[in-house]
Formats: sequence, C-alpha cells, structure tokens
Amino acid sequence: MHHPTYSVDGVALDAPGWLLAPGTRLRPLPAARTVEVRVPGRSGDLPVTGLDLEATVLGINLRVLPRDAQGRHGGFPQLERNLEALTGLFGTRHRLLDVRYHVDPDTVRTAQAEVVSSVEPEVDVAGATALLTVLLRVPGVYWRDPEPVSWETELVSGAPPEGAAVSGLAGSTAPVTDAEVRVDGSAESPEVVDVATGAGFRWAGTLTAGQTLAVDCAAMSARRVSADVPTGEDVTGLITAFGPGSASRWLPLTPVQTDGDPHRREVRVRADAVSAGSDARVRITTRRAFL
Repeated sequence: MHHPTYSVDGVALDAPGWLLAPGTRLRPLPAARTVEVRVPGRSGDLPVTGLDLEATVLGINLRVLPRDAQGRHGGFPQLERNLEALTGLFGTRHRLLDVRYHVDPDTVRTAQAEVVSSVEPEVDVAGATALLTVLLRVPGVYWRDPEPVSWETELVSGAPPEGAAVSGLAGSTAPVTDAEVRVDGSAESPEVVDVATGAGFRWAGTLTAGQTLAVDCAAMSARRVSADVPTGEDVTGLITAFGPGSASRWLPLTPVQTDGDPHRREVRVRADAVSAGSDARVRITTRRAFL
C-alpha cells in the first residue's frame, strides 16, 4: 500500500536515513485576507467576495535515523551526516524550495515554499536518533500540478454564454491566473472570458491568417507574432481587462461545482470575437491549481 509523502527539491522525505514522523500536516485550507466594510444604518458588515488568500504554513516532522542511503547502520556519525544533509536541504535561502506532496504514484501536487522556522533537533544520543521539526511557508498559497496542460477551442463570433469546459482543468479547486493564451488565425477583437466570474480580456486589434496573439496572463502582457516578426510586436496597450479583479489579473480561470457533485468541478471559458475566420482557434496552456 502506498502512503502519502513529501519530497523537497527531489529528495524524498521518506528514505533510509529519515522518515516522516507523526505530527506532519497535510496542506492547510488558506484563510481569506479579510476586509471589513461597515456603513451606518446597516447591521454587520457588507459582504465582500473574491478576496485574496493568506499564505499558508505547513509543519513537517522528521525522524532522523543513523542509516546511510543503502540502509546500513552507521551509528551516531551517520546520524550527524544525515542531520547535516537535511539542514543543507532546508537551509536554502537564494531561492524557494520545490515541495511536492505525493498522494500516490500518479497524483502529485507541488508548491514553492520557504523555511520560516525550525526547532533544534531533539537528539537521543544513546539510540542515535533525532526528531527534526520544520515549518514551511507557501507564499503563493496554491498547490499546482507539476506539468502544464493545453486545451484548444474554436474562436467564433457570437459564442454561447455558457462557453466550453476546459477539460485540462477539470478537478481543480483554486483559480488559475497565470495561463498562457494563444489566439491563432484571422479574427477581429477576440476576447476570452471566464464564465464563472465574468472576468476576462479583450484585444482591440485584428489578426490575419498566419498571425498569433500570444497573451501571458502572469506577466499581463501580449504580443502579436507573425512570420515577418517572429519575436512578436508588443500589443499590450490594446488589451482591455474587465470583470472582478481585472486591475491585477486578466483571466482568473475559476473552477465551479457541477451537477451538485463536490467531486466534479470544471472551468468554463467563452471565446468570442467581432468576426472570426474558420481557422481561428484559442489555445490555453497552464497547470491546475489546488487549495
């Protein structure tokens, strides 16, 4: 039977020299960054939706053993070497750590994290074992799939309001705001909208056959690419973002529960244009996000 476990920068935290101990936590549900809006003559607060979330903290307990990578007993000197290896692993400061939660061999969630606190190891000298506790902070809040997926749909004029389900984002539990969007083919004023929130972007320009509008939602930038200008022409100034949170995000791909089943969640997108040729397509590339 496979047990859930963690890894950090590719190093398994269940290994011959150390293993996860009781007290290790699953990823916590993030709290909202609360805002209280009160007005005279009304009880309580005004409801505010779409609030951003606070960073989360994950506690990891490791039982450190006096064994090398092959499982051979090395006494207290090996315990010391294992502690040095772990402090070197968690002591990285010039970048964030790549932390991965392995539910099973086929289900992995990843997050960028930093060590915010650690406790002096509790060492049993006679038994040559130690208990090491580390607190990891996830500044970006969300956990992601390790690899991106792509989804493509037709770009049409007068797209239906219900849009189309983005199959690659099915099952996600958190909004995705860093998608890369490509619009290919002839189209005038294309727009891409997240159906759940009504937020999205519109480009006030025209594409001809062989041209591509490349939109980076994370960087909030757009370029028109063609065979004549392969590096792309900056057309960010022609992008208009609209809907909730449009000042800081262009396309929040937001999952919603479907058919009253909490296990079924989907993201729906509406791709529309003033006019679009038969060759016009929209391609979205990103990774699922999880609370």
